[in-house]
Amino acid sequence: MSKIILHIDLDAFFCRAEEIKNPNLENKPFLVGQDGRGGIVSTCSYKAREYGVHSGMPTFQAKMLCKDILIIPGDYQFYNLLSREFISFLKQFSRIIEQVSIDECFLDLTEYYRNSKEDILKILRKIQNGLYSKTKLKCSIGVGTTKFIAKMASDYHKPLGLTIIRNKDIKKMLFPLPVKDFFGIGKKTFPKLNAIGINTIGDLYDSIKNNDQKVMELLGKFADEIPNLLEGKSSDIVETQFDDPKSIGMSRTFDYDTNDENVIKTYLDKEIKSVVNSLISEGKVCKTITISYKNAACETNFKTTSFSKSFNEYSDNYDFIYKEAIKLFKQSFNHEVIRLVGFTVKNFKDKHDIVTQMTFDNYEEHEKENKSFLLINELNRQLNKDVFMRLSDKLGNKNGNK
Repeated sequence: MSKIILHIDLDAFFCRAEEIKNPNLENKPFLVGQDGRGGIVSTCSYKAREYGVHSGMPTFQAKMLCKDILIIPGDYQFYNLLSREFISFLKQFSRIIEQVSIDECFLDLTEYYRNSKEDILKILRKIQNGLYSKTKLKCSIGVGTTKFIAKMASDYHKPLGLTIIRNKDIKKMLFPLPVKDFFGIGKKTFPKLNAIGINTIGDLYDSIKNNDQKVMELLGKFADEIPNLLEGKSSDIVETQFDDPKSIGMSRTFDYDTNDENVIKTYLDKEIKSVVNSLISEGKVCKTITISYKNAACETNFKTTSFSKSFNEYSDNYDFIYKEAIKLFKQSFNHEVIRLVGFTVKNFKDKHDIVTQMTFDNYEEHEKENKSFLLINELNRQLNKDVFMRLSDKLGNKNGNK
């Protein structure tokens, strides 16, 4: 028997989270993002989309399209808490869950379905309605025998979609769709496919099966995978996340490729905050951080490069981890155009197992360091700006900017 794989995608997650906090926002045009000339729309409500507003758009342009649009700064700590509730709720249906981002996951429902003997649609409604009852979150669910088909199914109908794509129905349901809807075909690639006569997913499949050289050259090695993806023969393995994590990370694919350091840092700031919140929630302290970049130079075989740094001591302190992460970012980012940035913490210990090792020889040094740190913080607090810093920090920042 084939597996039953679900892809569960939270509908307009950040906006829905804001509606949960403030029900007056429902059915109003608003966006989550920053105001000002350099602001970018992170996501927007379905009402705002009716005006042509979309993710990745400059905020000033969104305001031109919809003069009454509300701008909500993101509350990423709250979003992270809701995301954890989302995954926690799903565990009653399966422990085989792979969270691929803050608002989506794959779930292997095979055993639950076999044991429950319930109709599949009844189970899907139980998940969708139960999630809403517990968290007020709305989701779309796609079902397939592979992760790719499940992902395509969840995108098939939104919001609040329930879509099942059986292998025998792949051609009927997916082949007529525009090629831009094929998961894995980027925004830069589909116009090139259109230009050589590939307009639908069916066109793409037929051209590769007929060894169309133009398509093969355009897609490279990715072309070899497409027939298996569209025949239901790709991966059905949901990578289980253990309750005791070995690492905690978050990555975000940009709405457009960029090498703008300020834009990338904005995404990274949010990731650091979310990851450290998760670290604290798990009761862990870490000793190693990693920043990853996905290069956008090649449109089909994206190269991911990672840079890591280890601390002298374990920590879950946000200010410390943030400062070290930004140092690592400044040292590692080479201004190439990228499409994704990720941040991960690893090398864990349980917080209660950590005891500061302070020998007779170095306790005075620790004491002096702590006193100077507290004094500088107090002076900066009184002046309401960061005027003072320790010489060691200044030298560290100077070296980090090289």
